[in-house]
Amino acid sequence: MNQRPLPANHEQAQQVQRAIVKIVVGMIMVAVAPAIVMISIIVNNGKPIEPGKPVPEFVLRNQDNTNVSVSDFKGHWCLVYFYNESRAEGLIQARRLRDNYNAFRSLDLQLIGISYDSVSSHHEFAEKLGITHPLLSDPEGDVIQEYAAHTSMTHMTKNMSYLVDEAGIIKKVYLDLSPDEQVRAITSDVQQFKQL
Repeated sequence: MNQRPLPANHEQAQQVQRAIVKIVVGMIMVAVAPAIVMISIIVNNGKPIEPGKPVPEFVLRNQDNTNVSVSDFKGHWCLVYFYNESRAEGLIQARRLRDNYNAFRSLDLQLIGISYDSVSSHHEFAEKLGITHPLLSDPEGDVIQEYAAHTSMTHMTKNMSYLVDEAGIIKKVYLDLSPDEQVRAITSDVQQFKQL
């Protein structure tokens, strides 16, 4: 068989192909690297406040446009929870807590929900779901950040809750539990802590 000689520009064509492959790989890395960094930041963006520490003070407006302070709940057990009203998980969490509200009240456990959402948005959300406990608006995210419940995604919170005793001391932190797991854990923990 006769082989035809390679054209003189064949070597140049291979160099161009290699250069194109390098450029494409570089572009993919440039596109993927920020996503990898973002995911790592979202997954661990601040450590929760440790149990045994006093709950940080805050004053925020609720769904009725009234100031609510965490110190208003001293003398009662309290669950300070963070949620995303616009996401399915936040809706499910709010429903589970609402459905167990009377059981929590029988344990003298008060609920406080906090998100980036506006007062008017909280008002509509509370009416729609029949929520009577305070839903607090933190549009600037100062309290959300202080409680390490923020992510680096704009206006998103971690699925996080703090169980606070009647003296204002954090007893337990719940992170990334399903709504049903959260309800079971809270109920069990409050009962156990009250027996001590």
